[in-house]
Amino acid sequence: MADIFPLFVSYQQVAVFNSNLDSPFNDWGPRHVSQGFSWRSESVSFRIPDGEMCMIEVLRDAESPTLGGVSTREILTPFELIEDNSVIIGSITDENNISILERGKYQVIFELLPGGTNELHKFDHGIRFRFVKKDDAVFEIRKADQEMDTSSPLDLHAQAAQ
Repeated sequence: MADIFPLFVSYQQVAVFNSNLDSPFNDWGPRHVSQGFSWRSESVSFRIPDGEMCMIEVLRDAESPTLGGVSTREILTPFELIEDNSVIIGSITDENNISILERGKYQVIFELLPGGTNELHKFDHGIRFRFVKKDDAVFEIRKADQEMDTSSPLDLHAQAAQ
């Protein structure tokens, strides 16, 4: 069953990371900003163009989505879950622990959706994360908006924020 929860997004980023990381958030270079994400194997952050209140939907494999709307961004990245049931989705000031099932390699699919209202929560953006167990996950910007640059090579080397 999908997890759905509100999240206050600070510094225009929402992150997916292993719960045991000492420094879970990533530094952002100019190319990370223009491509829309900053990546390490156990932590990936996605840029949110504006707004602070988001509704997060987390799907596993082929679960059906409940948040509506057409995505304006779709980004695929690998993610390695190193402990069972230990994924955190959050921002600097707010986070939620999510059960994903088992450790291993995953394809994370990030979708940025339009805002709306969900059970009395008004939100600026919907954000859908889909976790698919996959050993050969890829990096791909499947859909980009006008703030993103898809013409340059992706920067796949982020450092932990200090």
